[in-house]
Amino acid sequence: MPTGLPAEPTRSPLRRLLRRAARWFVAGVLTLLPLAITAGVIAWVGDFVRRIVGPDTIVGDILTRFGLHFVSNDVVAYLIGVVLVLAVIFGIGVVAEAGARDLIQRLLDAVLKRIPIIGNVYGTSKQIVNMLDQKDAAALKCMQVVFCYFGKEAGAGFLALLVSPARYRINSRDYQIIIVPTAPVPIGGGLLFVPAEVVQPTDLSVEGLMSIYVSMGITAGQFLSAESRPAPDQVAVS
Repeated sequence: MPTGLPAEPTRSPLRRLLRRAARWFVAGVLTLLPLAITAGVIAWVGDFVRRIVGPDTIVGDILTRFGLHFVSNDVVAYLIGVVLVLAVIFGIGVVAEAGARDLIQRLLDAVLKRIPIIGNVYGTSKQIVNMLDQKDAAALKCMQVVFCYFGKEAGAGFLALLVSPARYRINSRDYQIIIVPTAPVPIGGGLLFVPAEVVQPTDLSVEGLMSIYVSMGITAGQFLSAESRPAPDQVAVS
């Protein structure tokens, strides 16, 4: 007996095949996405290094000229220069680990810190390297992941890295220094002075912060507690 309702159209084999192909494609993208992000980060670092010591840079030209003393081909000469520089760095590392590191540092400090401007840059760079080398463990432990917000507390917020708990008085207001990474490559970012009252401490680790930025927020649920709330249309009307 006819019901008067239109029959549900059956999906054609071609449509089913297209939907399955789309699922396969999405699954492939999601499978390769971590590899693509990793390759992107490595490519960014490689391009950064190339712009500093590549064959077309001043440093690269010096390496090529040095290598031309042994061969006549420019490419081979550049590679020889790179290998020799790496060998020198390796040799200095062996000497430093043997106990001469403090002596080398004192000699560099005595020479470079006396040069105007260059001395300031060298001193700052040395502080950063000491932190990375875990010599300045106290300064490294002071860095903390914090949550900051724009304007009032009800406004937009972002996760950042607090450089230190120190506060700086500027125009009768206390400010703190934070670093805001970029996504999905958190190597870059911006350094900001923000009002101290908008900086909220968190229990998030630095590894968690980097994971959230690299994944563009996808892994946030692994490090931050998510509160489930019903959608507006699901709220019961009393």
